[in-house]
Amino acid sequence: MSKYRLERAILDENWDSFIGSSPSGTIFSNSYFLKLFSINIHAYYCYKNNEIMGAVLCVTSPCERKIIGHDYIIHDGLIYKDLSYLNRSQRYSEEYKIQEFVSNKLPTIYKCINFKLSTYFVDIRAFQWFNYHNDGLKYQIKASYTSLVDISDFPYEKDLNKISIYKNASSARRQQIRYAIKKQVSTTLTNDADSFVSFYNKTMINQNIFLPSSKLNEIKFLIKELLKADLCIMVKSSTLQGVVGSMAVFLLDDKKSYYLFGANDPKFRDQHTGTAILWDSFYILSERGYNTIDLEGINSPNRGWFKTSFGGIIEPYYQVSYG
Repeated sequence: MSKYRLERAILDENWDSFIGSSPSGTIFSNSYFLKLFSINIHAYYCYKNNEIMGAVLCVTSPCERKIIGHDYIIHDGLIYKDLSYLNRSQRYSEEYKIQEFVSNKLPTIYKCINFKLSTYFVDIRAFQWFNYHNDGLKYQIKASYTSLVDISDFPYEKDLNKISIYKNASSARRQQIRYAIKKQVSTTLTNDADSFVSFYNKTMINQNIFLPSSKLNEIKFLIKELLKADLCIMVKSSTLQGVVGSMAVFLLDDKKSYYLFGANDPKFRDQHTGTAILWDSFYILSERGYNTIDLEGINSPNRGWFKTSFGGIIEPYYQVSYG
């Protein structure tokens, strides 16, 4: 492990280039995205001798001694270099060594650690085995889940019944998709962040969640800035009469798109716009060249049922904590 070291990194074009080329890099580590928040960021490169082998993104407390994460930064922590030039055994070995070094190094810098790895991380043994042979403090690992939707056949498959995720969707969801098509629900792009926040607030109130104006303004600012940078799209689904029933925001990076926010007008629950906002967005995103949509979390019963009903593949991602 003497070959490895951490050095502070600057969130610049070099950082973004590394994140973009990494199989475990996501839009949540993009410098523009991160700078939209008033938070403390500690970023590092992990070197092996003089070669950058990984990066570490830490959202820290004001005292900068705790890694605390952030609600809208869904994935942070360790990010590997693209090691696809190695064979499988070599890649696994090198990724393990990087993870082992980072898992040992971070507790010497921070009192508490809390981050959520990307879905790329299947092997987290180095975190699990920290202090394995003694009674020292250990990392706690919590599994969360998301649904990844493959839309690669959307551009060319015109028969609804031959689309892969439609065939794998629940019978209730397939019915809702057919109803939305029959009722001519239309989904289009929009830049109206004010309307979205109004919809979002209605959605939260309907769930007995009352958000302060500061939180709503934060969401509005975030959406507007992401739209300005072409790092997201916002869509609205309307009834045949032109009344908007649902809206959604999807983040964009070089690998896939991520469902970020969704909102529905409770008065239009029976108009199928809630189904159309996702299903029709798959077509819109497919036209932009995306093959995979991360529905970004299925970690509560209602949200989990709704998102998995679209026929995606369930994948875990891991929250790693210490201290």
